[in-house]
Amino acid sequence: MPVIDVNLEDFRQLLGRDVTLDELRDRLPMMGTSWEGHREEGKEAAEEGFALEVFPNRPDLLSIEGLVRAYASWTGERPGLRDYPVKKSSYKVIVDEKTQSVRPWFVTAVIKKVNFDDALIRSFIQMQEKLHMTHGRKRRKVAIGLHSLEPVEFPVTYTTKPPTFKFRPLGERFDKDLTWILSEMKTGKEYAWTVEGFKEYPMILDKKEMVLSMPPIINGEYTRVDESTTELFIDVTGTDMKAITEVLNVICVTLADRGAEVYEVHNYYPDGTVMTTPNLKPWVMKLDNGYVNRTLGVEFTPEETASELEKMGHGAKVQGSKIQVSIPCYRADIMHPIDLVEDAAIAHDYDAFEPVIPPIHTAAGEDPQEVFSRQLRNFMVGFGLLEVVTFMMSNRDKLFHRMMLPEEPICETENPKMETYDSLRNRLLPSLMEVLSLNKHHGYPQNLYEVDDVVEIDASTETGARTRRRLSVVLCHARANFSEIKGLMNSILENLEVDAQVEEGGWGCFIEGRSYTATVNGESLCWAGELQPEALERWGLEMPVAALEMDLDLLFSLVKG
Repeated sequence: MPVIDVNLEDFRQLLGRDVTLDELRDRLPMMGTSWEGHREEGKEAAEEGFALEVFPNRPDLLSIEGLVRAYASWTGERPGLRDYPVKKSSYKVIVDEKTQSVRPWFVTAVIKKVNFDDALIRSFIQMQEKLHMTHGRKRRKVAIGLHSLEPVEFPVTYTTKPPTFKFRPLGERFDKDLTWILSEMKTGKEYAWTVEGFKEYPMILDKKEMVLSMPPIINGEYTRVDESTTELFIDVTGTDMKAITEVLNVICVTLADRGAEVYEVHNYYPDGTVMTTPNLKPWVMKLDNGYVNRTLGVEFTPEETASELEKMGHGAKVQGSKIQVSIPCYRADIMHPIDLVEDAAIAHDYDAFEPVIPPIHTAAGEDPQEVFSRQLRNFMVGFGLLEVVTFMMSNRDKLFHRMMLPEEPICETENPKMETYDSLRNRLLPSLMEVLSLNKHHGYPQNLYEVDDVVEIDASTETGARTRRRLSVVLCHARANFSEIKGLMNSILENLEVDAQVEEGGWGCFIEGRSYTATVNGESLCWAGELQPEALERWGLEMPVAALEMDLDLLFSLVKG
């Protein structure tokens, strides 16, 4: 999660009162952030500060301005909804049809009366960087451009240009073509992957063909922002309209909190739609006060709930047993009434809730099968085995082909993101074999075990599948053999006082004559043996492997009985 640095003196000035580090250390974590420590850059008090970890769902807290805004509301100093007016204007932006196949969404704003002092520059650079990393998915989903408004002539056009197109990128003395920027410049090489495969690249130009930016890579030199800049043109491009709109709103209210004025821009899309941005008006959600009380186990009146919501920066109007909540434009995390319930709980202060034992007739405790599994894990460590924890997801190649096992029905994802993980495993052993194949460069012996779940098709269940707990062991070294793995199974069963009948045969991945199946009352408990050479070859292994897999659901029922 992103960590932001906060200058204490700047925080105090924006808050309008003196505040101590002790107060902030105690109170800020109760707002849903994590205190990361006191920071003292130099001897001067003005350089003192602290670091906070912020949840990615709260992009509005990624700047000092947003943090102060939230803190002032939460402490009751400035509760309620804040008004962020957007002034009318005739600024016009044209979105070219060509952008729709590469990076289709584009929103903009104009900001005036900006006082770019050192504090704002540091705060804005940090916020832009964190927004790119979190909400922007390293600029692939969202990218922000900040430009000096003075040299820009409207209308601005968002279009695409071929790799041979040239402009002067930020920090360069001469014009460079787009291929050179992506292959030679540090920023270009770092973010070239975001435009990989494009025949033409996104570009933002003004009326006189001056380049403002090549999103999401780099800005142009001619609209460079410095401390003398007082008017800004802001662009946000991306692949998701909701995400870029949220980011633009966060940026605009951040600058407005520093005293800047926000102006609208009219964005003309190729389908004829005209989108006027930014839209800093709140949106409304109805909240049932009874839902709040049932969820939190409290007895708030509607007026009390409204008061708590105002301490989180919302506007709240009581309408009988319901509350009409006006949600600020920068609160990207509010999507459902439960999010407002959480805000009410944060405002009330979690420490103020009284713990109550729920009225149920069973005592809480660890599941007996989990206790058994933990004890078995500890027992396996006594054999000198190393525990591994692998992914539940796998694929048919690993589960069947590499294991030399016949294919059978398994649970598969309907629309997998990757072929590597498109199915739920039905055995643990393939997962351990994969671990061995990835660790051939380490020394031997490699003796591993895992206690975890597999999923089997079962038409008798409501979901059509059933989860089973299994134990699997692999012994991989020059002398791994049938006797060693059978002795391990015998030791486990003897210690648990379980009698099993051993019969030759079992899974097809084991060598014939060097494998067995252990059964209890006709039910298969354990499958074990030496892996076939061809199976080892398919996993790229040169050392012999002896392995077993045990049904812990059956074993637990026997021990419990």
